[in-house]
Amino acid sequence: MEQRFCSLIVMGPGAPRTIKLHLSRGAIKTLVLAFLISFFFVIAVGYSVPIAVDEGHWSELEKENRTLKMETSEAALGIQKLDAKVSELEEKSKRIEELVEPSL
Repeated sequence: MEQRFCSLIVMGPGAPRTIKLHLSRGAIKTLVLAFLISFFFVIAVGYSVPIAVDEGHWSELEKENRTLKMETSEAALGIQKLDAKVSELEEKSKRIEELVEPSL
């Protein structure tokens, strides 16, 4: 028989019966190891299982996604128009510089 490391006595406030637990070092190590394994298992499952999304929230996300895609495409068109204007202005600037340089 292993030597007792810890004794735990549980007494209820109105119960006449007491519960006595005698724990050895090996039993405490086993309990701590079981707790750690179950804790890390719960953490791993929590990170690996995706959260379920209800239908209402899903449709809201799809609508928002479509809106963002439209805004992105409109922004890309705007950027293309701005690039064309910038290149046009650069050409005008070069022409003006060419006209001004010979006179100096």
